[in-house]
Amino acid sequence: MSEVKKTAFFLICFLAGIASFGNDSEAEKNLTEKGLPSYHKYLKQAGDTQNYVGSESRAKCHSDIYDEWKLSQHARMIRSVEEIKQTVPIPFNELEVSEDKIIMVLGSHYVHRFVAEHNGRAVVLPKIWDIRENRWLETYDYGWQSKEYTKECAGCHTTGFSAENECFTEPGVGCEACHGPGEKHIKTQNPKDIASRHSLSPEKLEMVCISCHTSGMDNSYTYSFPVSYRPGDDITKHFSGLTPKPGQTAENFSGDESYEDRLRQWTFLKPRLLLASGLTCDYCLNFRNVKKKNEGEYLTYNQYCMTCHSDKEDHPEQSPGTDCIVCHKPNRHLNGSLSIHDHKFRFE
Repeated sequence: MSEVKKTAFFLICFLAGIASFGNDSEAEKNLTEKGLPSYHKYLKQAGDTQNYVGSESRAKCHSDIYDEWKLSQHARMIRSVEEIKQTVPIPFNELEVSEDKIIMVLGSHYVHRFVAEHNGRAVVLPKIWDIRENRWLETYDYGWQSKEYTKECAGCHTTGFSAENECFTEPGVGCEACHGPGEKHIKTQNPKDIASRHSLSPEKLEMVCISCHTSGMDNSYTYSFPVSYRPGDDITKHFSGLTPKPGQTAENFSGDESYEDRLRQWTFLKPRLLLASGLTCDYCLNFRNVKKKNEGEYLTYNQYCMTCHSDKEDHPEQSPGTDCIVCHKPNRHLNGSLSIHDHKFRFE
């Protein structure tokens, strides 16, 4: 190659690099209505992925459901620092990185976690903010610097996550997280082209919740969520770790606070009374059954249980019978500061 051609070649590469840098900067300034970057160097949001089209596309035909979803914790699973600052007095200066490194805030009901840029990767910081008590909780995740958000969390905190390019369609838990890709359904208007509680068996319906509310690894052992699972699939073909650790059974299994021991293992839940009776998670945890600000307080745990179990008021002497979950859904966190409860519904 002649000197003239070499000079021209390097000049073209240099100009292309400048153009690319400029485009990234402009893209990062393009904010969504939630105040989140529509594109980030470490967390990429695509227009659509794998036939996912976003929750707003459902609003036209399902406006009542969409409006209820917008108020749910699922819809508010990911928010910007600016939005959180308006309602929560978090001392961001006490985090492990400076505030300008924080990409987004996770959580909407009990706690907030913080995703930040650290050494060229998006990671979840170890500190947890207790929303109800307005204080920090310390975690034991001392290896946080090496754990990437996209590998550990993205599949359950975004919608339409693709392992091929690690892009997502929508921040937060959108409609398609539980109903599957909606492009075909929107085109055909056919109920058969979308997963719903009317089209799925109780077991398949339960798997939708279990896909994110249990612990395990995808079959490639790369992601801490079933990256290839879609609502309606058999989750056991996409996820490993749905059984207890070696030597443990349903009888001797107890949580030790680690992520893999949250007593939500599918192997234990499947034969239990709820699924055996045709009842699934949403019987107690209907995300659409949200309270408006003018509707007063939520029911307490006891009040909620007693809506079905009012005939169970008699308890053995000296038992904590006035607090249902102490025995029937005990907290398994070591010091009780986090809401990690046994879901076997077995008396202890």
